[in-house]
Amino acid sequence: MNTTKREQALEILSKNYVGVMATVAGDRPDSRYMTFVNDEFTLYTATPRDSDLLKELQANPHTHILYGYENGDMGDTFLEIEATAAEFNADAIKEKIIALYPYHVDGMSMTLIKIEPVRMRFMNKAGDNQEEVDFQ
Repeated sequence: MNTTKREQALEILSKNYVGVMATVAGDRPDSRYMTFVNDEFTLYTATPRDSDLLKELQANPHTHILYGYENGDMGDTFLEIEATAAEFNADAIKEKIIALYPYHVDGMSMTLIKIEPVRMRFMNKAGDNQEEVDFQ
């Protein structure tokens, strides 16, 4: 069965929960592993209210995420996502994220971040190095 690029991207987003999220701290990049949940192509993550991540996104809402690399093979397909991020409030989504990393004792004090893709590409896709995903 042939699947579309859109379906392939949604599969990667739905079966993975961890990605590398980069922001800008002053004039330098700052990256960290984050836990995400998705609703179609919109990603959500949570961070403590006093985190550097939140301060960096308040100063510059642009982010870059590498998502879906499973470390099984150097040729694994993953997504490269350019996006904008903003604080968001939805308890149901926050509870899903907190369930993924229960080591946060006071999870409800976390701030939810909504991440809207601007550009998305497949990386390391067999036959093509980079391939745009039409997620609109």
